[in-house]
Amino acid sequence: MEFLDNFFYSGNFIPHGHCYLWKPDLVGLHLISDALIALSYYSIPLTLIYFVSKREDVPFKLVFLLFGGFIISCGTTHAMEVWTLWHPVYWLSGVIKALTGFISFYTAIILIPLVPQALALPSPAQLEAANQALHVENIERQRVELELRQYKEGLEKLVEQRTAELAKTNERLQQEIIQRQKSQERMAELLQEVNSANQELNDFAYIVSHDLKAPLRGISSLSEWLLLDYNDSFDEPGKELVRLLINRVQKMYSLIDGILQYSRLGNLKEEVQQVDLNNVVTDVIELLALPENMEIEIKNRLPLVNIEVTRIRQVFQNLLSNAIKFIDKPQGHIIIDCTENNSSWQFKISDNGIGIEEKHFNKIFQIFQKLANDEESDSTGIGLSLVKKIVEMYGGQVWVESEVGKGSTFFFTLKK
Repeated sequence: MEFLDNFFYSGNFIPHGHCYLWKPDLVGLHLISDALIALSYYSIPLTLIYFVSKREDVPFKLVFLLFGGFIISCGTTHAMEVWTLWHPVYWLSGVIKALTGFISFYTAIILIPLVPQALALPSPAQLEAANQALHVENIERQRVELELRQYKEGLEKLVEQRTAELAKTNERLQQEIIQRQKSQERMAELLQEVNSANQELNDFAYIVSHDLKAPLRGISSLSEWLLLDYNDSFDEPGKELVRLLINRVQKMYSLIDGILQYSRLGNLKEEVQQVDLNNVVTDVIELLALPENMEIEIKNRLPLVNIEVTRIRQVFQNLLSNAIKFIDKPQGHIIIDCTENNSSWQFKISDNGIGIEEKHFNKIFQIFQKLANDEESDSTGIGLSLVKKIVEMYGGQVWVESEVGKGSTFFFTLKK
């Protein structure tokens, strides 16, 4: 208690106003100045406290609080200056100044390590530049978002358009599938009809050939018997008529055989094997029994092909016999040649016969179509049609080049 009494006791000290000789103007000056400073010091901490309470993100809050304490203590010292003008409590004033000094010193110590951190904080100019950059970035982002929205809208429209197109295409495809199914069903029906017609045609050809050959053989035999038994009774014109009858019967017999071969061409199958065409052609030439004025030349060695031997023999036999038949020169010359292409063999059979007009090039390959209409010709009009059908069965082609009076060249191809 004694300490407190001494602490607040003015003792023998004189008031501070006495130093100013109690001059009203000087005392008033110090009074007003210290009072204004004290009020200002007291108002600043309140502002700082309000600011810190409103801005939770403000860094260095402890520094703000220390500054607030420092300023309040400074304001208090000025308030004590006013008080000691009349009451010389210099111990209390000194303690307040000491407290103010302690707070000031502590604040200064705290500030030293915070200076680098404070310097690291962006300046207002930097914050303004960053804010400007963010503003530009925001504008750019808005522009990109707008473009993305427009692109999205365009993409959605494109998707809708493509979806509609796909729907139409799908509908069209479904219609085509239905139409194709109907076509396939119709093709199956037509194929069945064709198979039935082919079977009926084969049966008809067999029946016709069988039923017609028997009476033809009878007519041929009777005609020959007439020439043998009644040879003395016929004059020359009668004998010629009987021989003509026998010739007509033989031509009819050959025609029936040709029809039967043509109708059976696609039905009778034999084993496909590797065939040496040199041997085939040699056999065919021997079978044809060439006249003395005929010569067949094989220009190049013929290849080995995979084919039915009977079929290829028919091709060469019909082409060679056809060439021999229509050679009108004293010395007949036939050339067989073969050349190799990328995927096929090309054969040609040339002769120096009567030749063929260009307008008949396609006609001669049709069944029953023949250019010679004389009664002496034994042509049936089936041989070349057989050649065409056989070659096309193996994926080849057949054609002719010819010049009237100089001869003809028949070409055909076979795949390797």
